This record gives sequence, C-alpha cells and structure tokens, in this order.
Amino acid sequence: AGGSSVLATPRLAPGATGAALQASTSPSRAAAASAPEASAHSDAGIPGAAEGGDAERGSDGGSQDTDSADAARGADEQPSSQRRAMRGSVDRRTTLMLRNLPNNYTRAMLIELLDKEGFKNAYDFVYLPVDFDRRSGLGYAFVNLVDAALVPTFRAKFGGYTSWECRSSKICQVTFSERDQGLKANIKRYRNSPLMHQSIPDEFKPAIFSDGKRAPFPAPSRALRPPSRKD
Repeated sequence: AGGSSVLATPRLAPGATGAALQASTSPSRAAAASAPEASAHSDAGIPGAAEGGDAERGSDGGSQDTDSADAARGADEQPSSQRRAMRGSVDRRTTLMLRNLPNNYTRAMLIELLDKEGFKNAYDFVYLPVDFDRRSGLGYAFVNLVDAALVPTFRAKFGGYTSWECRSSKICQVTFSERDQGLKANIKRYRNSPLMHQSIPDEFKPAIFSDGKRAPFPAPSRALRPPSRKD
C-alpha cells in the first residue's frame, strides 16, 4: 500500500531450518553453490603471454615450427609432467626457459655459453627454436637441468645476464617451462615432431646430452611429416 512493494515470503513446512529459508529466497545462490567450480584459467594465447620475450611478439617473422610455438605458449592446464614435478613441498622442476636471447644466437652458441658459465654436465636437453626461413633464433630457448638442486644457481647466473658473445642489449630472463618438465617429457614432445624430419638441419633440432656429451635423440616411433612453411 502507499506505493511500496512487499516481498512475499514463501511458505515453508513446519520445522524448516534457516538454511532452507535462505535457499528458497535465493534460488540462484543455491544453484551456484551446487554447480562445479569453474576453471580459473583461460587460454594464454601466446607464444609469450606466459613465457614472453621475443616469442610473444613474433618479431622474427614467426617460426613455422608449431611444436616450438606450443612450447612457448605454455599450457594453462598443467600437464602431468608439470604436476608430478611440483608434487609435495619440494619443487622438482628442472626444465627452464631462457627468454630475451640475442636472435643471432644458435644452439651451439647457447651450449658454449652454458659450458663457459660453469654448467657443463649440468644439462641433458637444449632446444633453441629457429625461424627456418630467416635461419635466426626466435629469442628464447629451453634447457633441462639434470638436478633440481641446480635450478637456483642457474637462475642466479642467467637471470639478468647480458655478457653475450655478440653485441646485444637484451637482458636474459629465466622462468620455468610451463609446458613440459623433465627430460622424458621433452623427448616425448619432440620425438615424433616434424622438427625431427630429415629435411630439418640438425642445428635447428632439440639436442640431448649424457655426461656432457651429445647423445642420439630417440628415433621416432612413426613416419614424420616435414614441417609446414609459410608461402
């Protein structure tokens, strides 16, 4: 009356609880409480949004290697190798991404740098994605260390690194790879990749090591297609 509205209270059975009253007056709230929790993650849509550097901008013309692009992108849903590495209170992750590398750095130059800075025998996997047409690096690389205990020293050395073998103003950043963790996971990712096709020069491929020496990459388990290239 008098222009005011009255909210009707639903009738409840005798002995109904306060929770029942709340649910009856707020059906949308009750439905939301019973619905599964929505994922907090959305597609990062990079190279680079999660792991950045030149991968984010594609400033080198873009790699035709979709596997390296996926690797740089990082998965929002952590893969099993990532979850296993982070299980428990001790961080066992060993695969790191070096960002903001000079674009004229090659895999061989990166390996030489790792050895020179005291990490010979400390890694068993190195991959520096390359633009096949320009034959230049994309400015980032992946390195797997043989022991998680080496990670703090590695990050302290190369985080902020600027002592390149070529003239460059780039400042290196080191993050954990968000896609694959550990030697086995990286081998699994690239073993049947077009990157390993015989038409691809060896220096453009991932490399694995044992006791500081180059080791043969496991043979593919199926026929490989050559990587697609831009027209």
